[in-house]
Amino acid sequence: MSPQWCVFFSSVLVALFGGLTEACSCGPQHPQTAFCNSDVVIRGKIIGSEEANLENRTDGTGMWLRYEIKQTKMFKGFESVPDVQYLYTPHDGGLCGFEPSDATKQTEFLFSGMVTAGGRLTVTVCSFIQPWNKLSPAQKKGLMHTYKHNCDCRITACNSVPCTLSTEAECLWTDGLFSRDWDHVQARQYACVHQGDGTCSWAVQKTARQA
Repeated sequence: MSPQWCVFFSSVLVALFGGLTEACSCGPQHPQTAFCNSDVVIRGKIIGSEEANLENRTDGTGMWLRYEIKQTKMFKGFESVPDVQYLYTPHDGGLCGFEPSDATKQTEFLFSGMVTAGGRLTVTVCSFIQPWNKLSPAQKKGLMHTYKHNCDCRITACNSVPCTLSTEAECLWTDGLFSRDWDHVQARQYACVHQGDGTCSWAVQKTARQA
């Protein structure tokens, strides 16, 4: 799944879950931005699923899927949900509901999501959800160390040239000029980091093996 995030054009996921009333649209999002914008980021495996009528509706609408999760690592969100047991997603795929393919149901994933007012961790098809074994070593280093220390550096997607910076604490993300799903060098190998003088710039995330 591409490093993208879900943008809702109506007020959603409010109160208990509020009710999704509109379809969604996804825009590109660098893994660092996805990490910084998420309430919780974990590594884990789906071990079960069931339907959940969280809004107690009787008309068959507003249903959710509840995934039971075996969490193996938490990268962000300790203060929100110390131990994730369940993920929630809209049942209807047309409303951004996430459903793993049969081929990946036993796969360990990186999940990023938002915590609702009811304390439930929600994900959508636009959340940054990746099979753990598909992440690059640099992305794993970012998740463990770099991303959380540079969340006030802004990453801006460049969709077509020319692109310009609006602040010095900003990095232009140009992967979309080379890859339709934005999964290219900057997403897989770089983080936007502080330079110590109020500016931010791209820095390759060298792992111990690369150093």
